[in-house]
Amino acid sequence: MTKISASTRQNLNKQGFHNLDESAFDNIEWSLRFTPGVSVVLIAIGLSLQSAFLLGAMALLAFIGAMFPKAMPIDLVYNYGVRHLFQAPPLPPSPKPRQFSYLISGFFLTGSAASFYLGIAWIGFFLGGLVLIAGGVLVTTLWCLGSWYYNLFFHTRHEAPSKSKGSN
Repeated sequence: MTKISASTRQNLNKQGFHNLDESAFDNIEWSLRFTPGVSVVLIAIGLSLQSAFLLGAMALLAFIGAMFPKAMPIDLVYNYGVRHLFQAPPLPPSPKPRQFSYLISGFFLTGSAASFYLGIAWIGFFLGGLVLIAGGVLVTTLWCLGSWYYNLFFHTRHEAPSKSKGSN
């Protein structure tokens, strides 16, 4: 088990995962990259094919993740399948900042899908590309733009758990 960096811990705290203890942080860091990683790949395919259908489907998945913190479909694929291959812990329910991020992504992907459907490809590439870039940053750094906006708009602060011995 590797220790996560202070910046990674801070990024996860800002996504709303501040209630995880030290051991949980260390075990779940890579698992939390699964859903955005799969999403980035599917969005990239949707953009390259200019597929209103695939981008619309990704928007629907994002809206489901925004509305149902325990039922993001890609999280469910991970929890009930993929994680068993690696003996990894299950993903926790999506906290509010992450749900807000799904909501923003859902709107941008809906706009992208509609733009491709209507033949306005440049808008489709722009909107979908923004989600693709934000998702790529999330996968590589665990810094989430949507969660950053959530914390900015709703003035939330999530501090890392105390590092003193005996506290969780």
